[in-house]
Amino acid sequence: MSLRPILGLAALLCSASAVHAQQITPQMLRDHVAVLASDAYEGREPGTPGGDRAEAYVLQAFADAGLKPGAPDGRWRQEVSLTAIEAKSATASVTRGGRTIPLTGVVAIGAAPETSIKGAGIVYAGGIEADAIAPAPVRGKVVVMTLGPGRAGKVKVLAKAGAAAAIFMAPATISEADLRENFGRSTVRDGEAAPLPVAYASEAQAASLLGDRAKTLAKAGTAKDFRSVDIDGTLDLTATTTRRRYTTANIVGMIPGRIRPNEAVLLSAHWDHIGICRAEGAPDRICNGAADNASGTAILIEVARVLAKGPPPERSIYFVATTAEEKGLIGADAYAAAVADTPLKIVANLNIDTTAIIPTGTPVAIVGRGNHPKIDAIVDATARSLGRKVDTNTEANIMIQRQDGWAFGKRGIPAIMATGSVSDMKRLFAYLDGPYHKPNDDLANIDLSGAAEDADLHVALARSLADPTRYPAN
Repeated sequence: MSLRPILGLAALLCSASAVHAQQITPQMLRDHVAVLASDAYEGREPGTPGGDRAEAYVLQAFADAGLKPGAPDGRWRQEVSLTAIEAKSATASVTRGGRTIPLTGVVAIGAAPETSIKGAGIVYAGGIEADAIAPAPVRGKVVVMTLGPGRAGKVKVLAKAGAAAAIFMAPATISEADLRENFGRSTVRDGEAAPLPVAYASEAQAASLLGDRAKTLAKAGTAKDFRSVDIDGTLDLTATTTRRRYTTANIVGMIPGRIRPNEAVLLSAHWDHIGICRAEGAPDRICNGAADNASGTAILIEVARVLAKGPPPERSIYFVATTAEEKGLIGADAYAAAVADTPLKIVANLNIDTTAIIPTGTPVAIVGRGNHPKIDAIVDATARSLGRKVDTNTEANIMIQRQDGWAFGKRGIPAIMATGSVSDMKRLFAYLDGPYHKPNDDLANIDLSGAAEDADLHVALARSLADPTRYPAN
């Protein structure tokens, strides 16, 4: 019998044990989060002074860690040119039974500087997933949906299906001013057009939009088997938007491989957040993004520091702090597209996102489990060698398309997230329903003990995946 699998596993376990002795502590992570999630960084929105500070901080941290510049052109920064679109004014009304009913407090972003939709049919789609939106019933119509996860994907599907516009209904507790702060801006790659007009309105407008069936439809629209239905009446919508071009950047560092430098393990984490997210006069206007994703960026920096001080890997190890994840995985997509035009072959991507919500001792789960069995096996063995339990449930796969790893996975690159933060879905959704994208996602409300364990895990995983004998990647 061949001893290679046994020797490979033994080497993996020994390496992991050595890494465990070099523990990355919660305080090491906290030191970075305290800076990146401070009010001075104003929520790290790309194209703002706070975003520029975050880029500079990560670049310097990579350099201090001992990395080499790793962008496709050999520099630290891979620039990404974007166009910011901002809502300025909008009017909307529904005509039903010969009566025109104005909608108030609507915030709309048009696909062009001036948008005018007249007499469009109305479809209610509730909270259904993007892949459940049927093309035929929505062509030329305005589709009303519940505000929730996967908004960007739904908009793309609706645009492809020929919808005239999308309207997302926000909870009635959200003011028009907060709607404007949170949803009155959109971003596209420079030269691209917004896919279709998108408007936001309070659920208080539901009766006007949906008529007598509003309450019944709102309840029915939460069911998994709900399908879109036509609504009596037509809708008029006008919107004026402005556009601003700016440049942001992915920050890329690397450790060159000594045997196979053109094969690489890629670790990624997005440095950006959503910036100033509340209207003037609010007690706290800044969404600091401590868990999302200053914590992941901190892990990326500390893992880079440990690996750069260790023995040179056989494969190269790349670290990319991506921009504009919050705007639709734009930075990761730009990096994946750029790398495709180089000799570099990414053999695995480990994405790190929103880790500071779990305590120590949380089992490790995988976003993408089952898609890459070789990587799954390495993750499981490594986690157990570090004294952690493993959650083999695949329920975390609902997050596959909602994080930067998708930009690589959709191009055929093995991409996963290995973290405790997706092993307890109840805890994850409590975060998503609570501080996520709100001002209280700050340093005072996070737990970095589990994040430090995830950091140790990523050191060991990067070393294992960078070794062709442990991970052939064929």
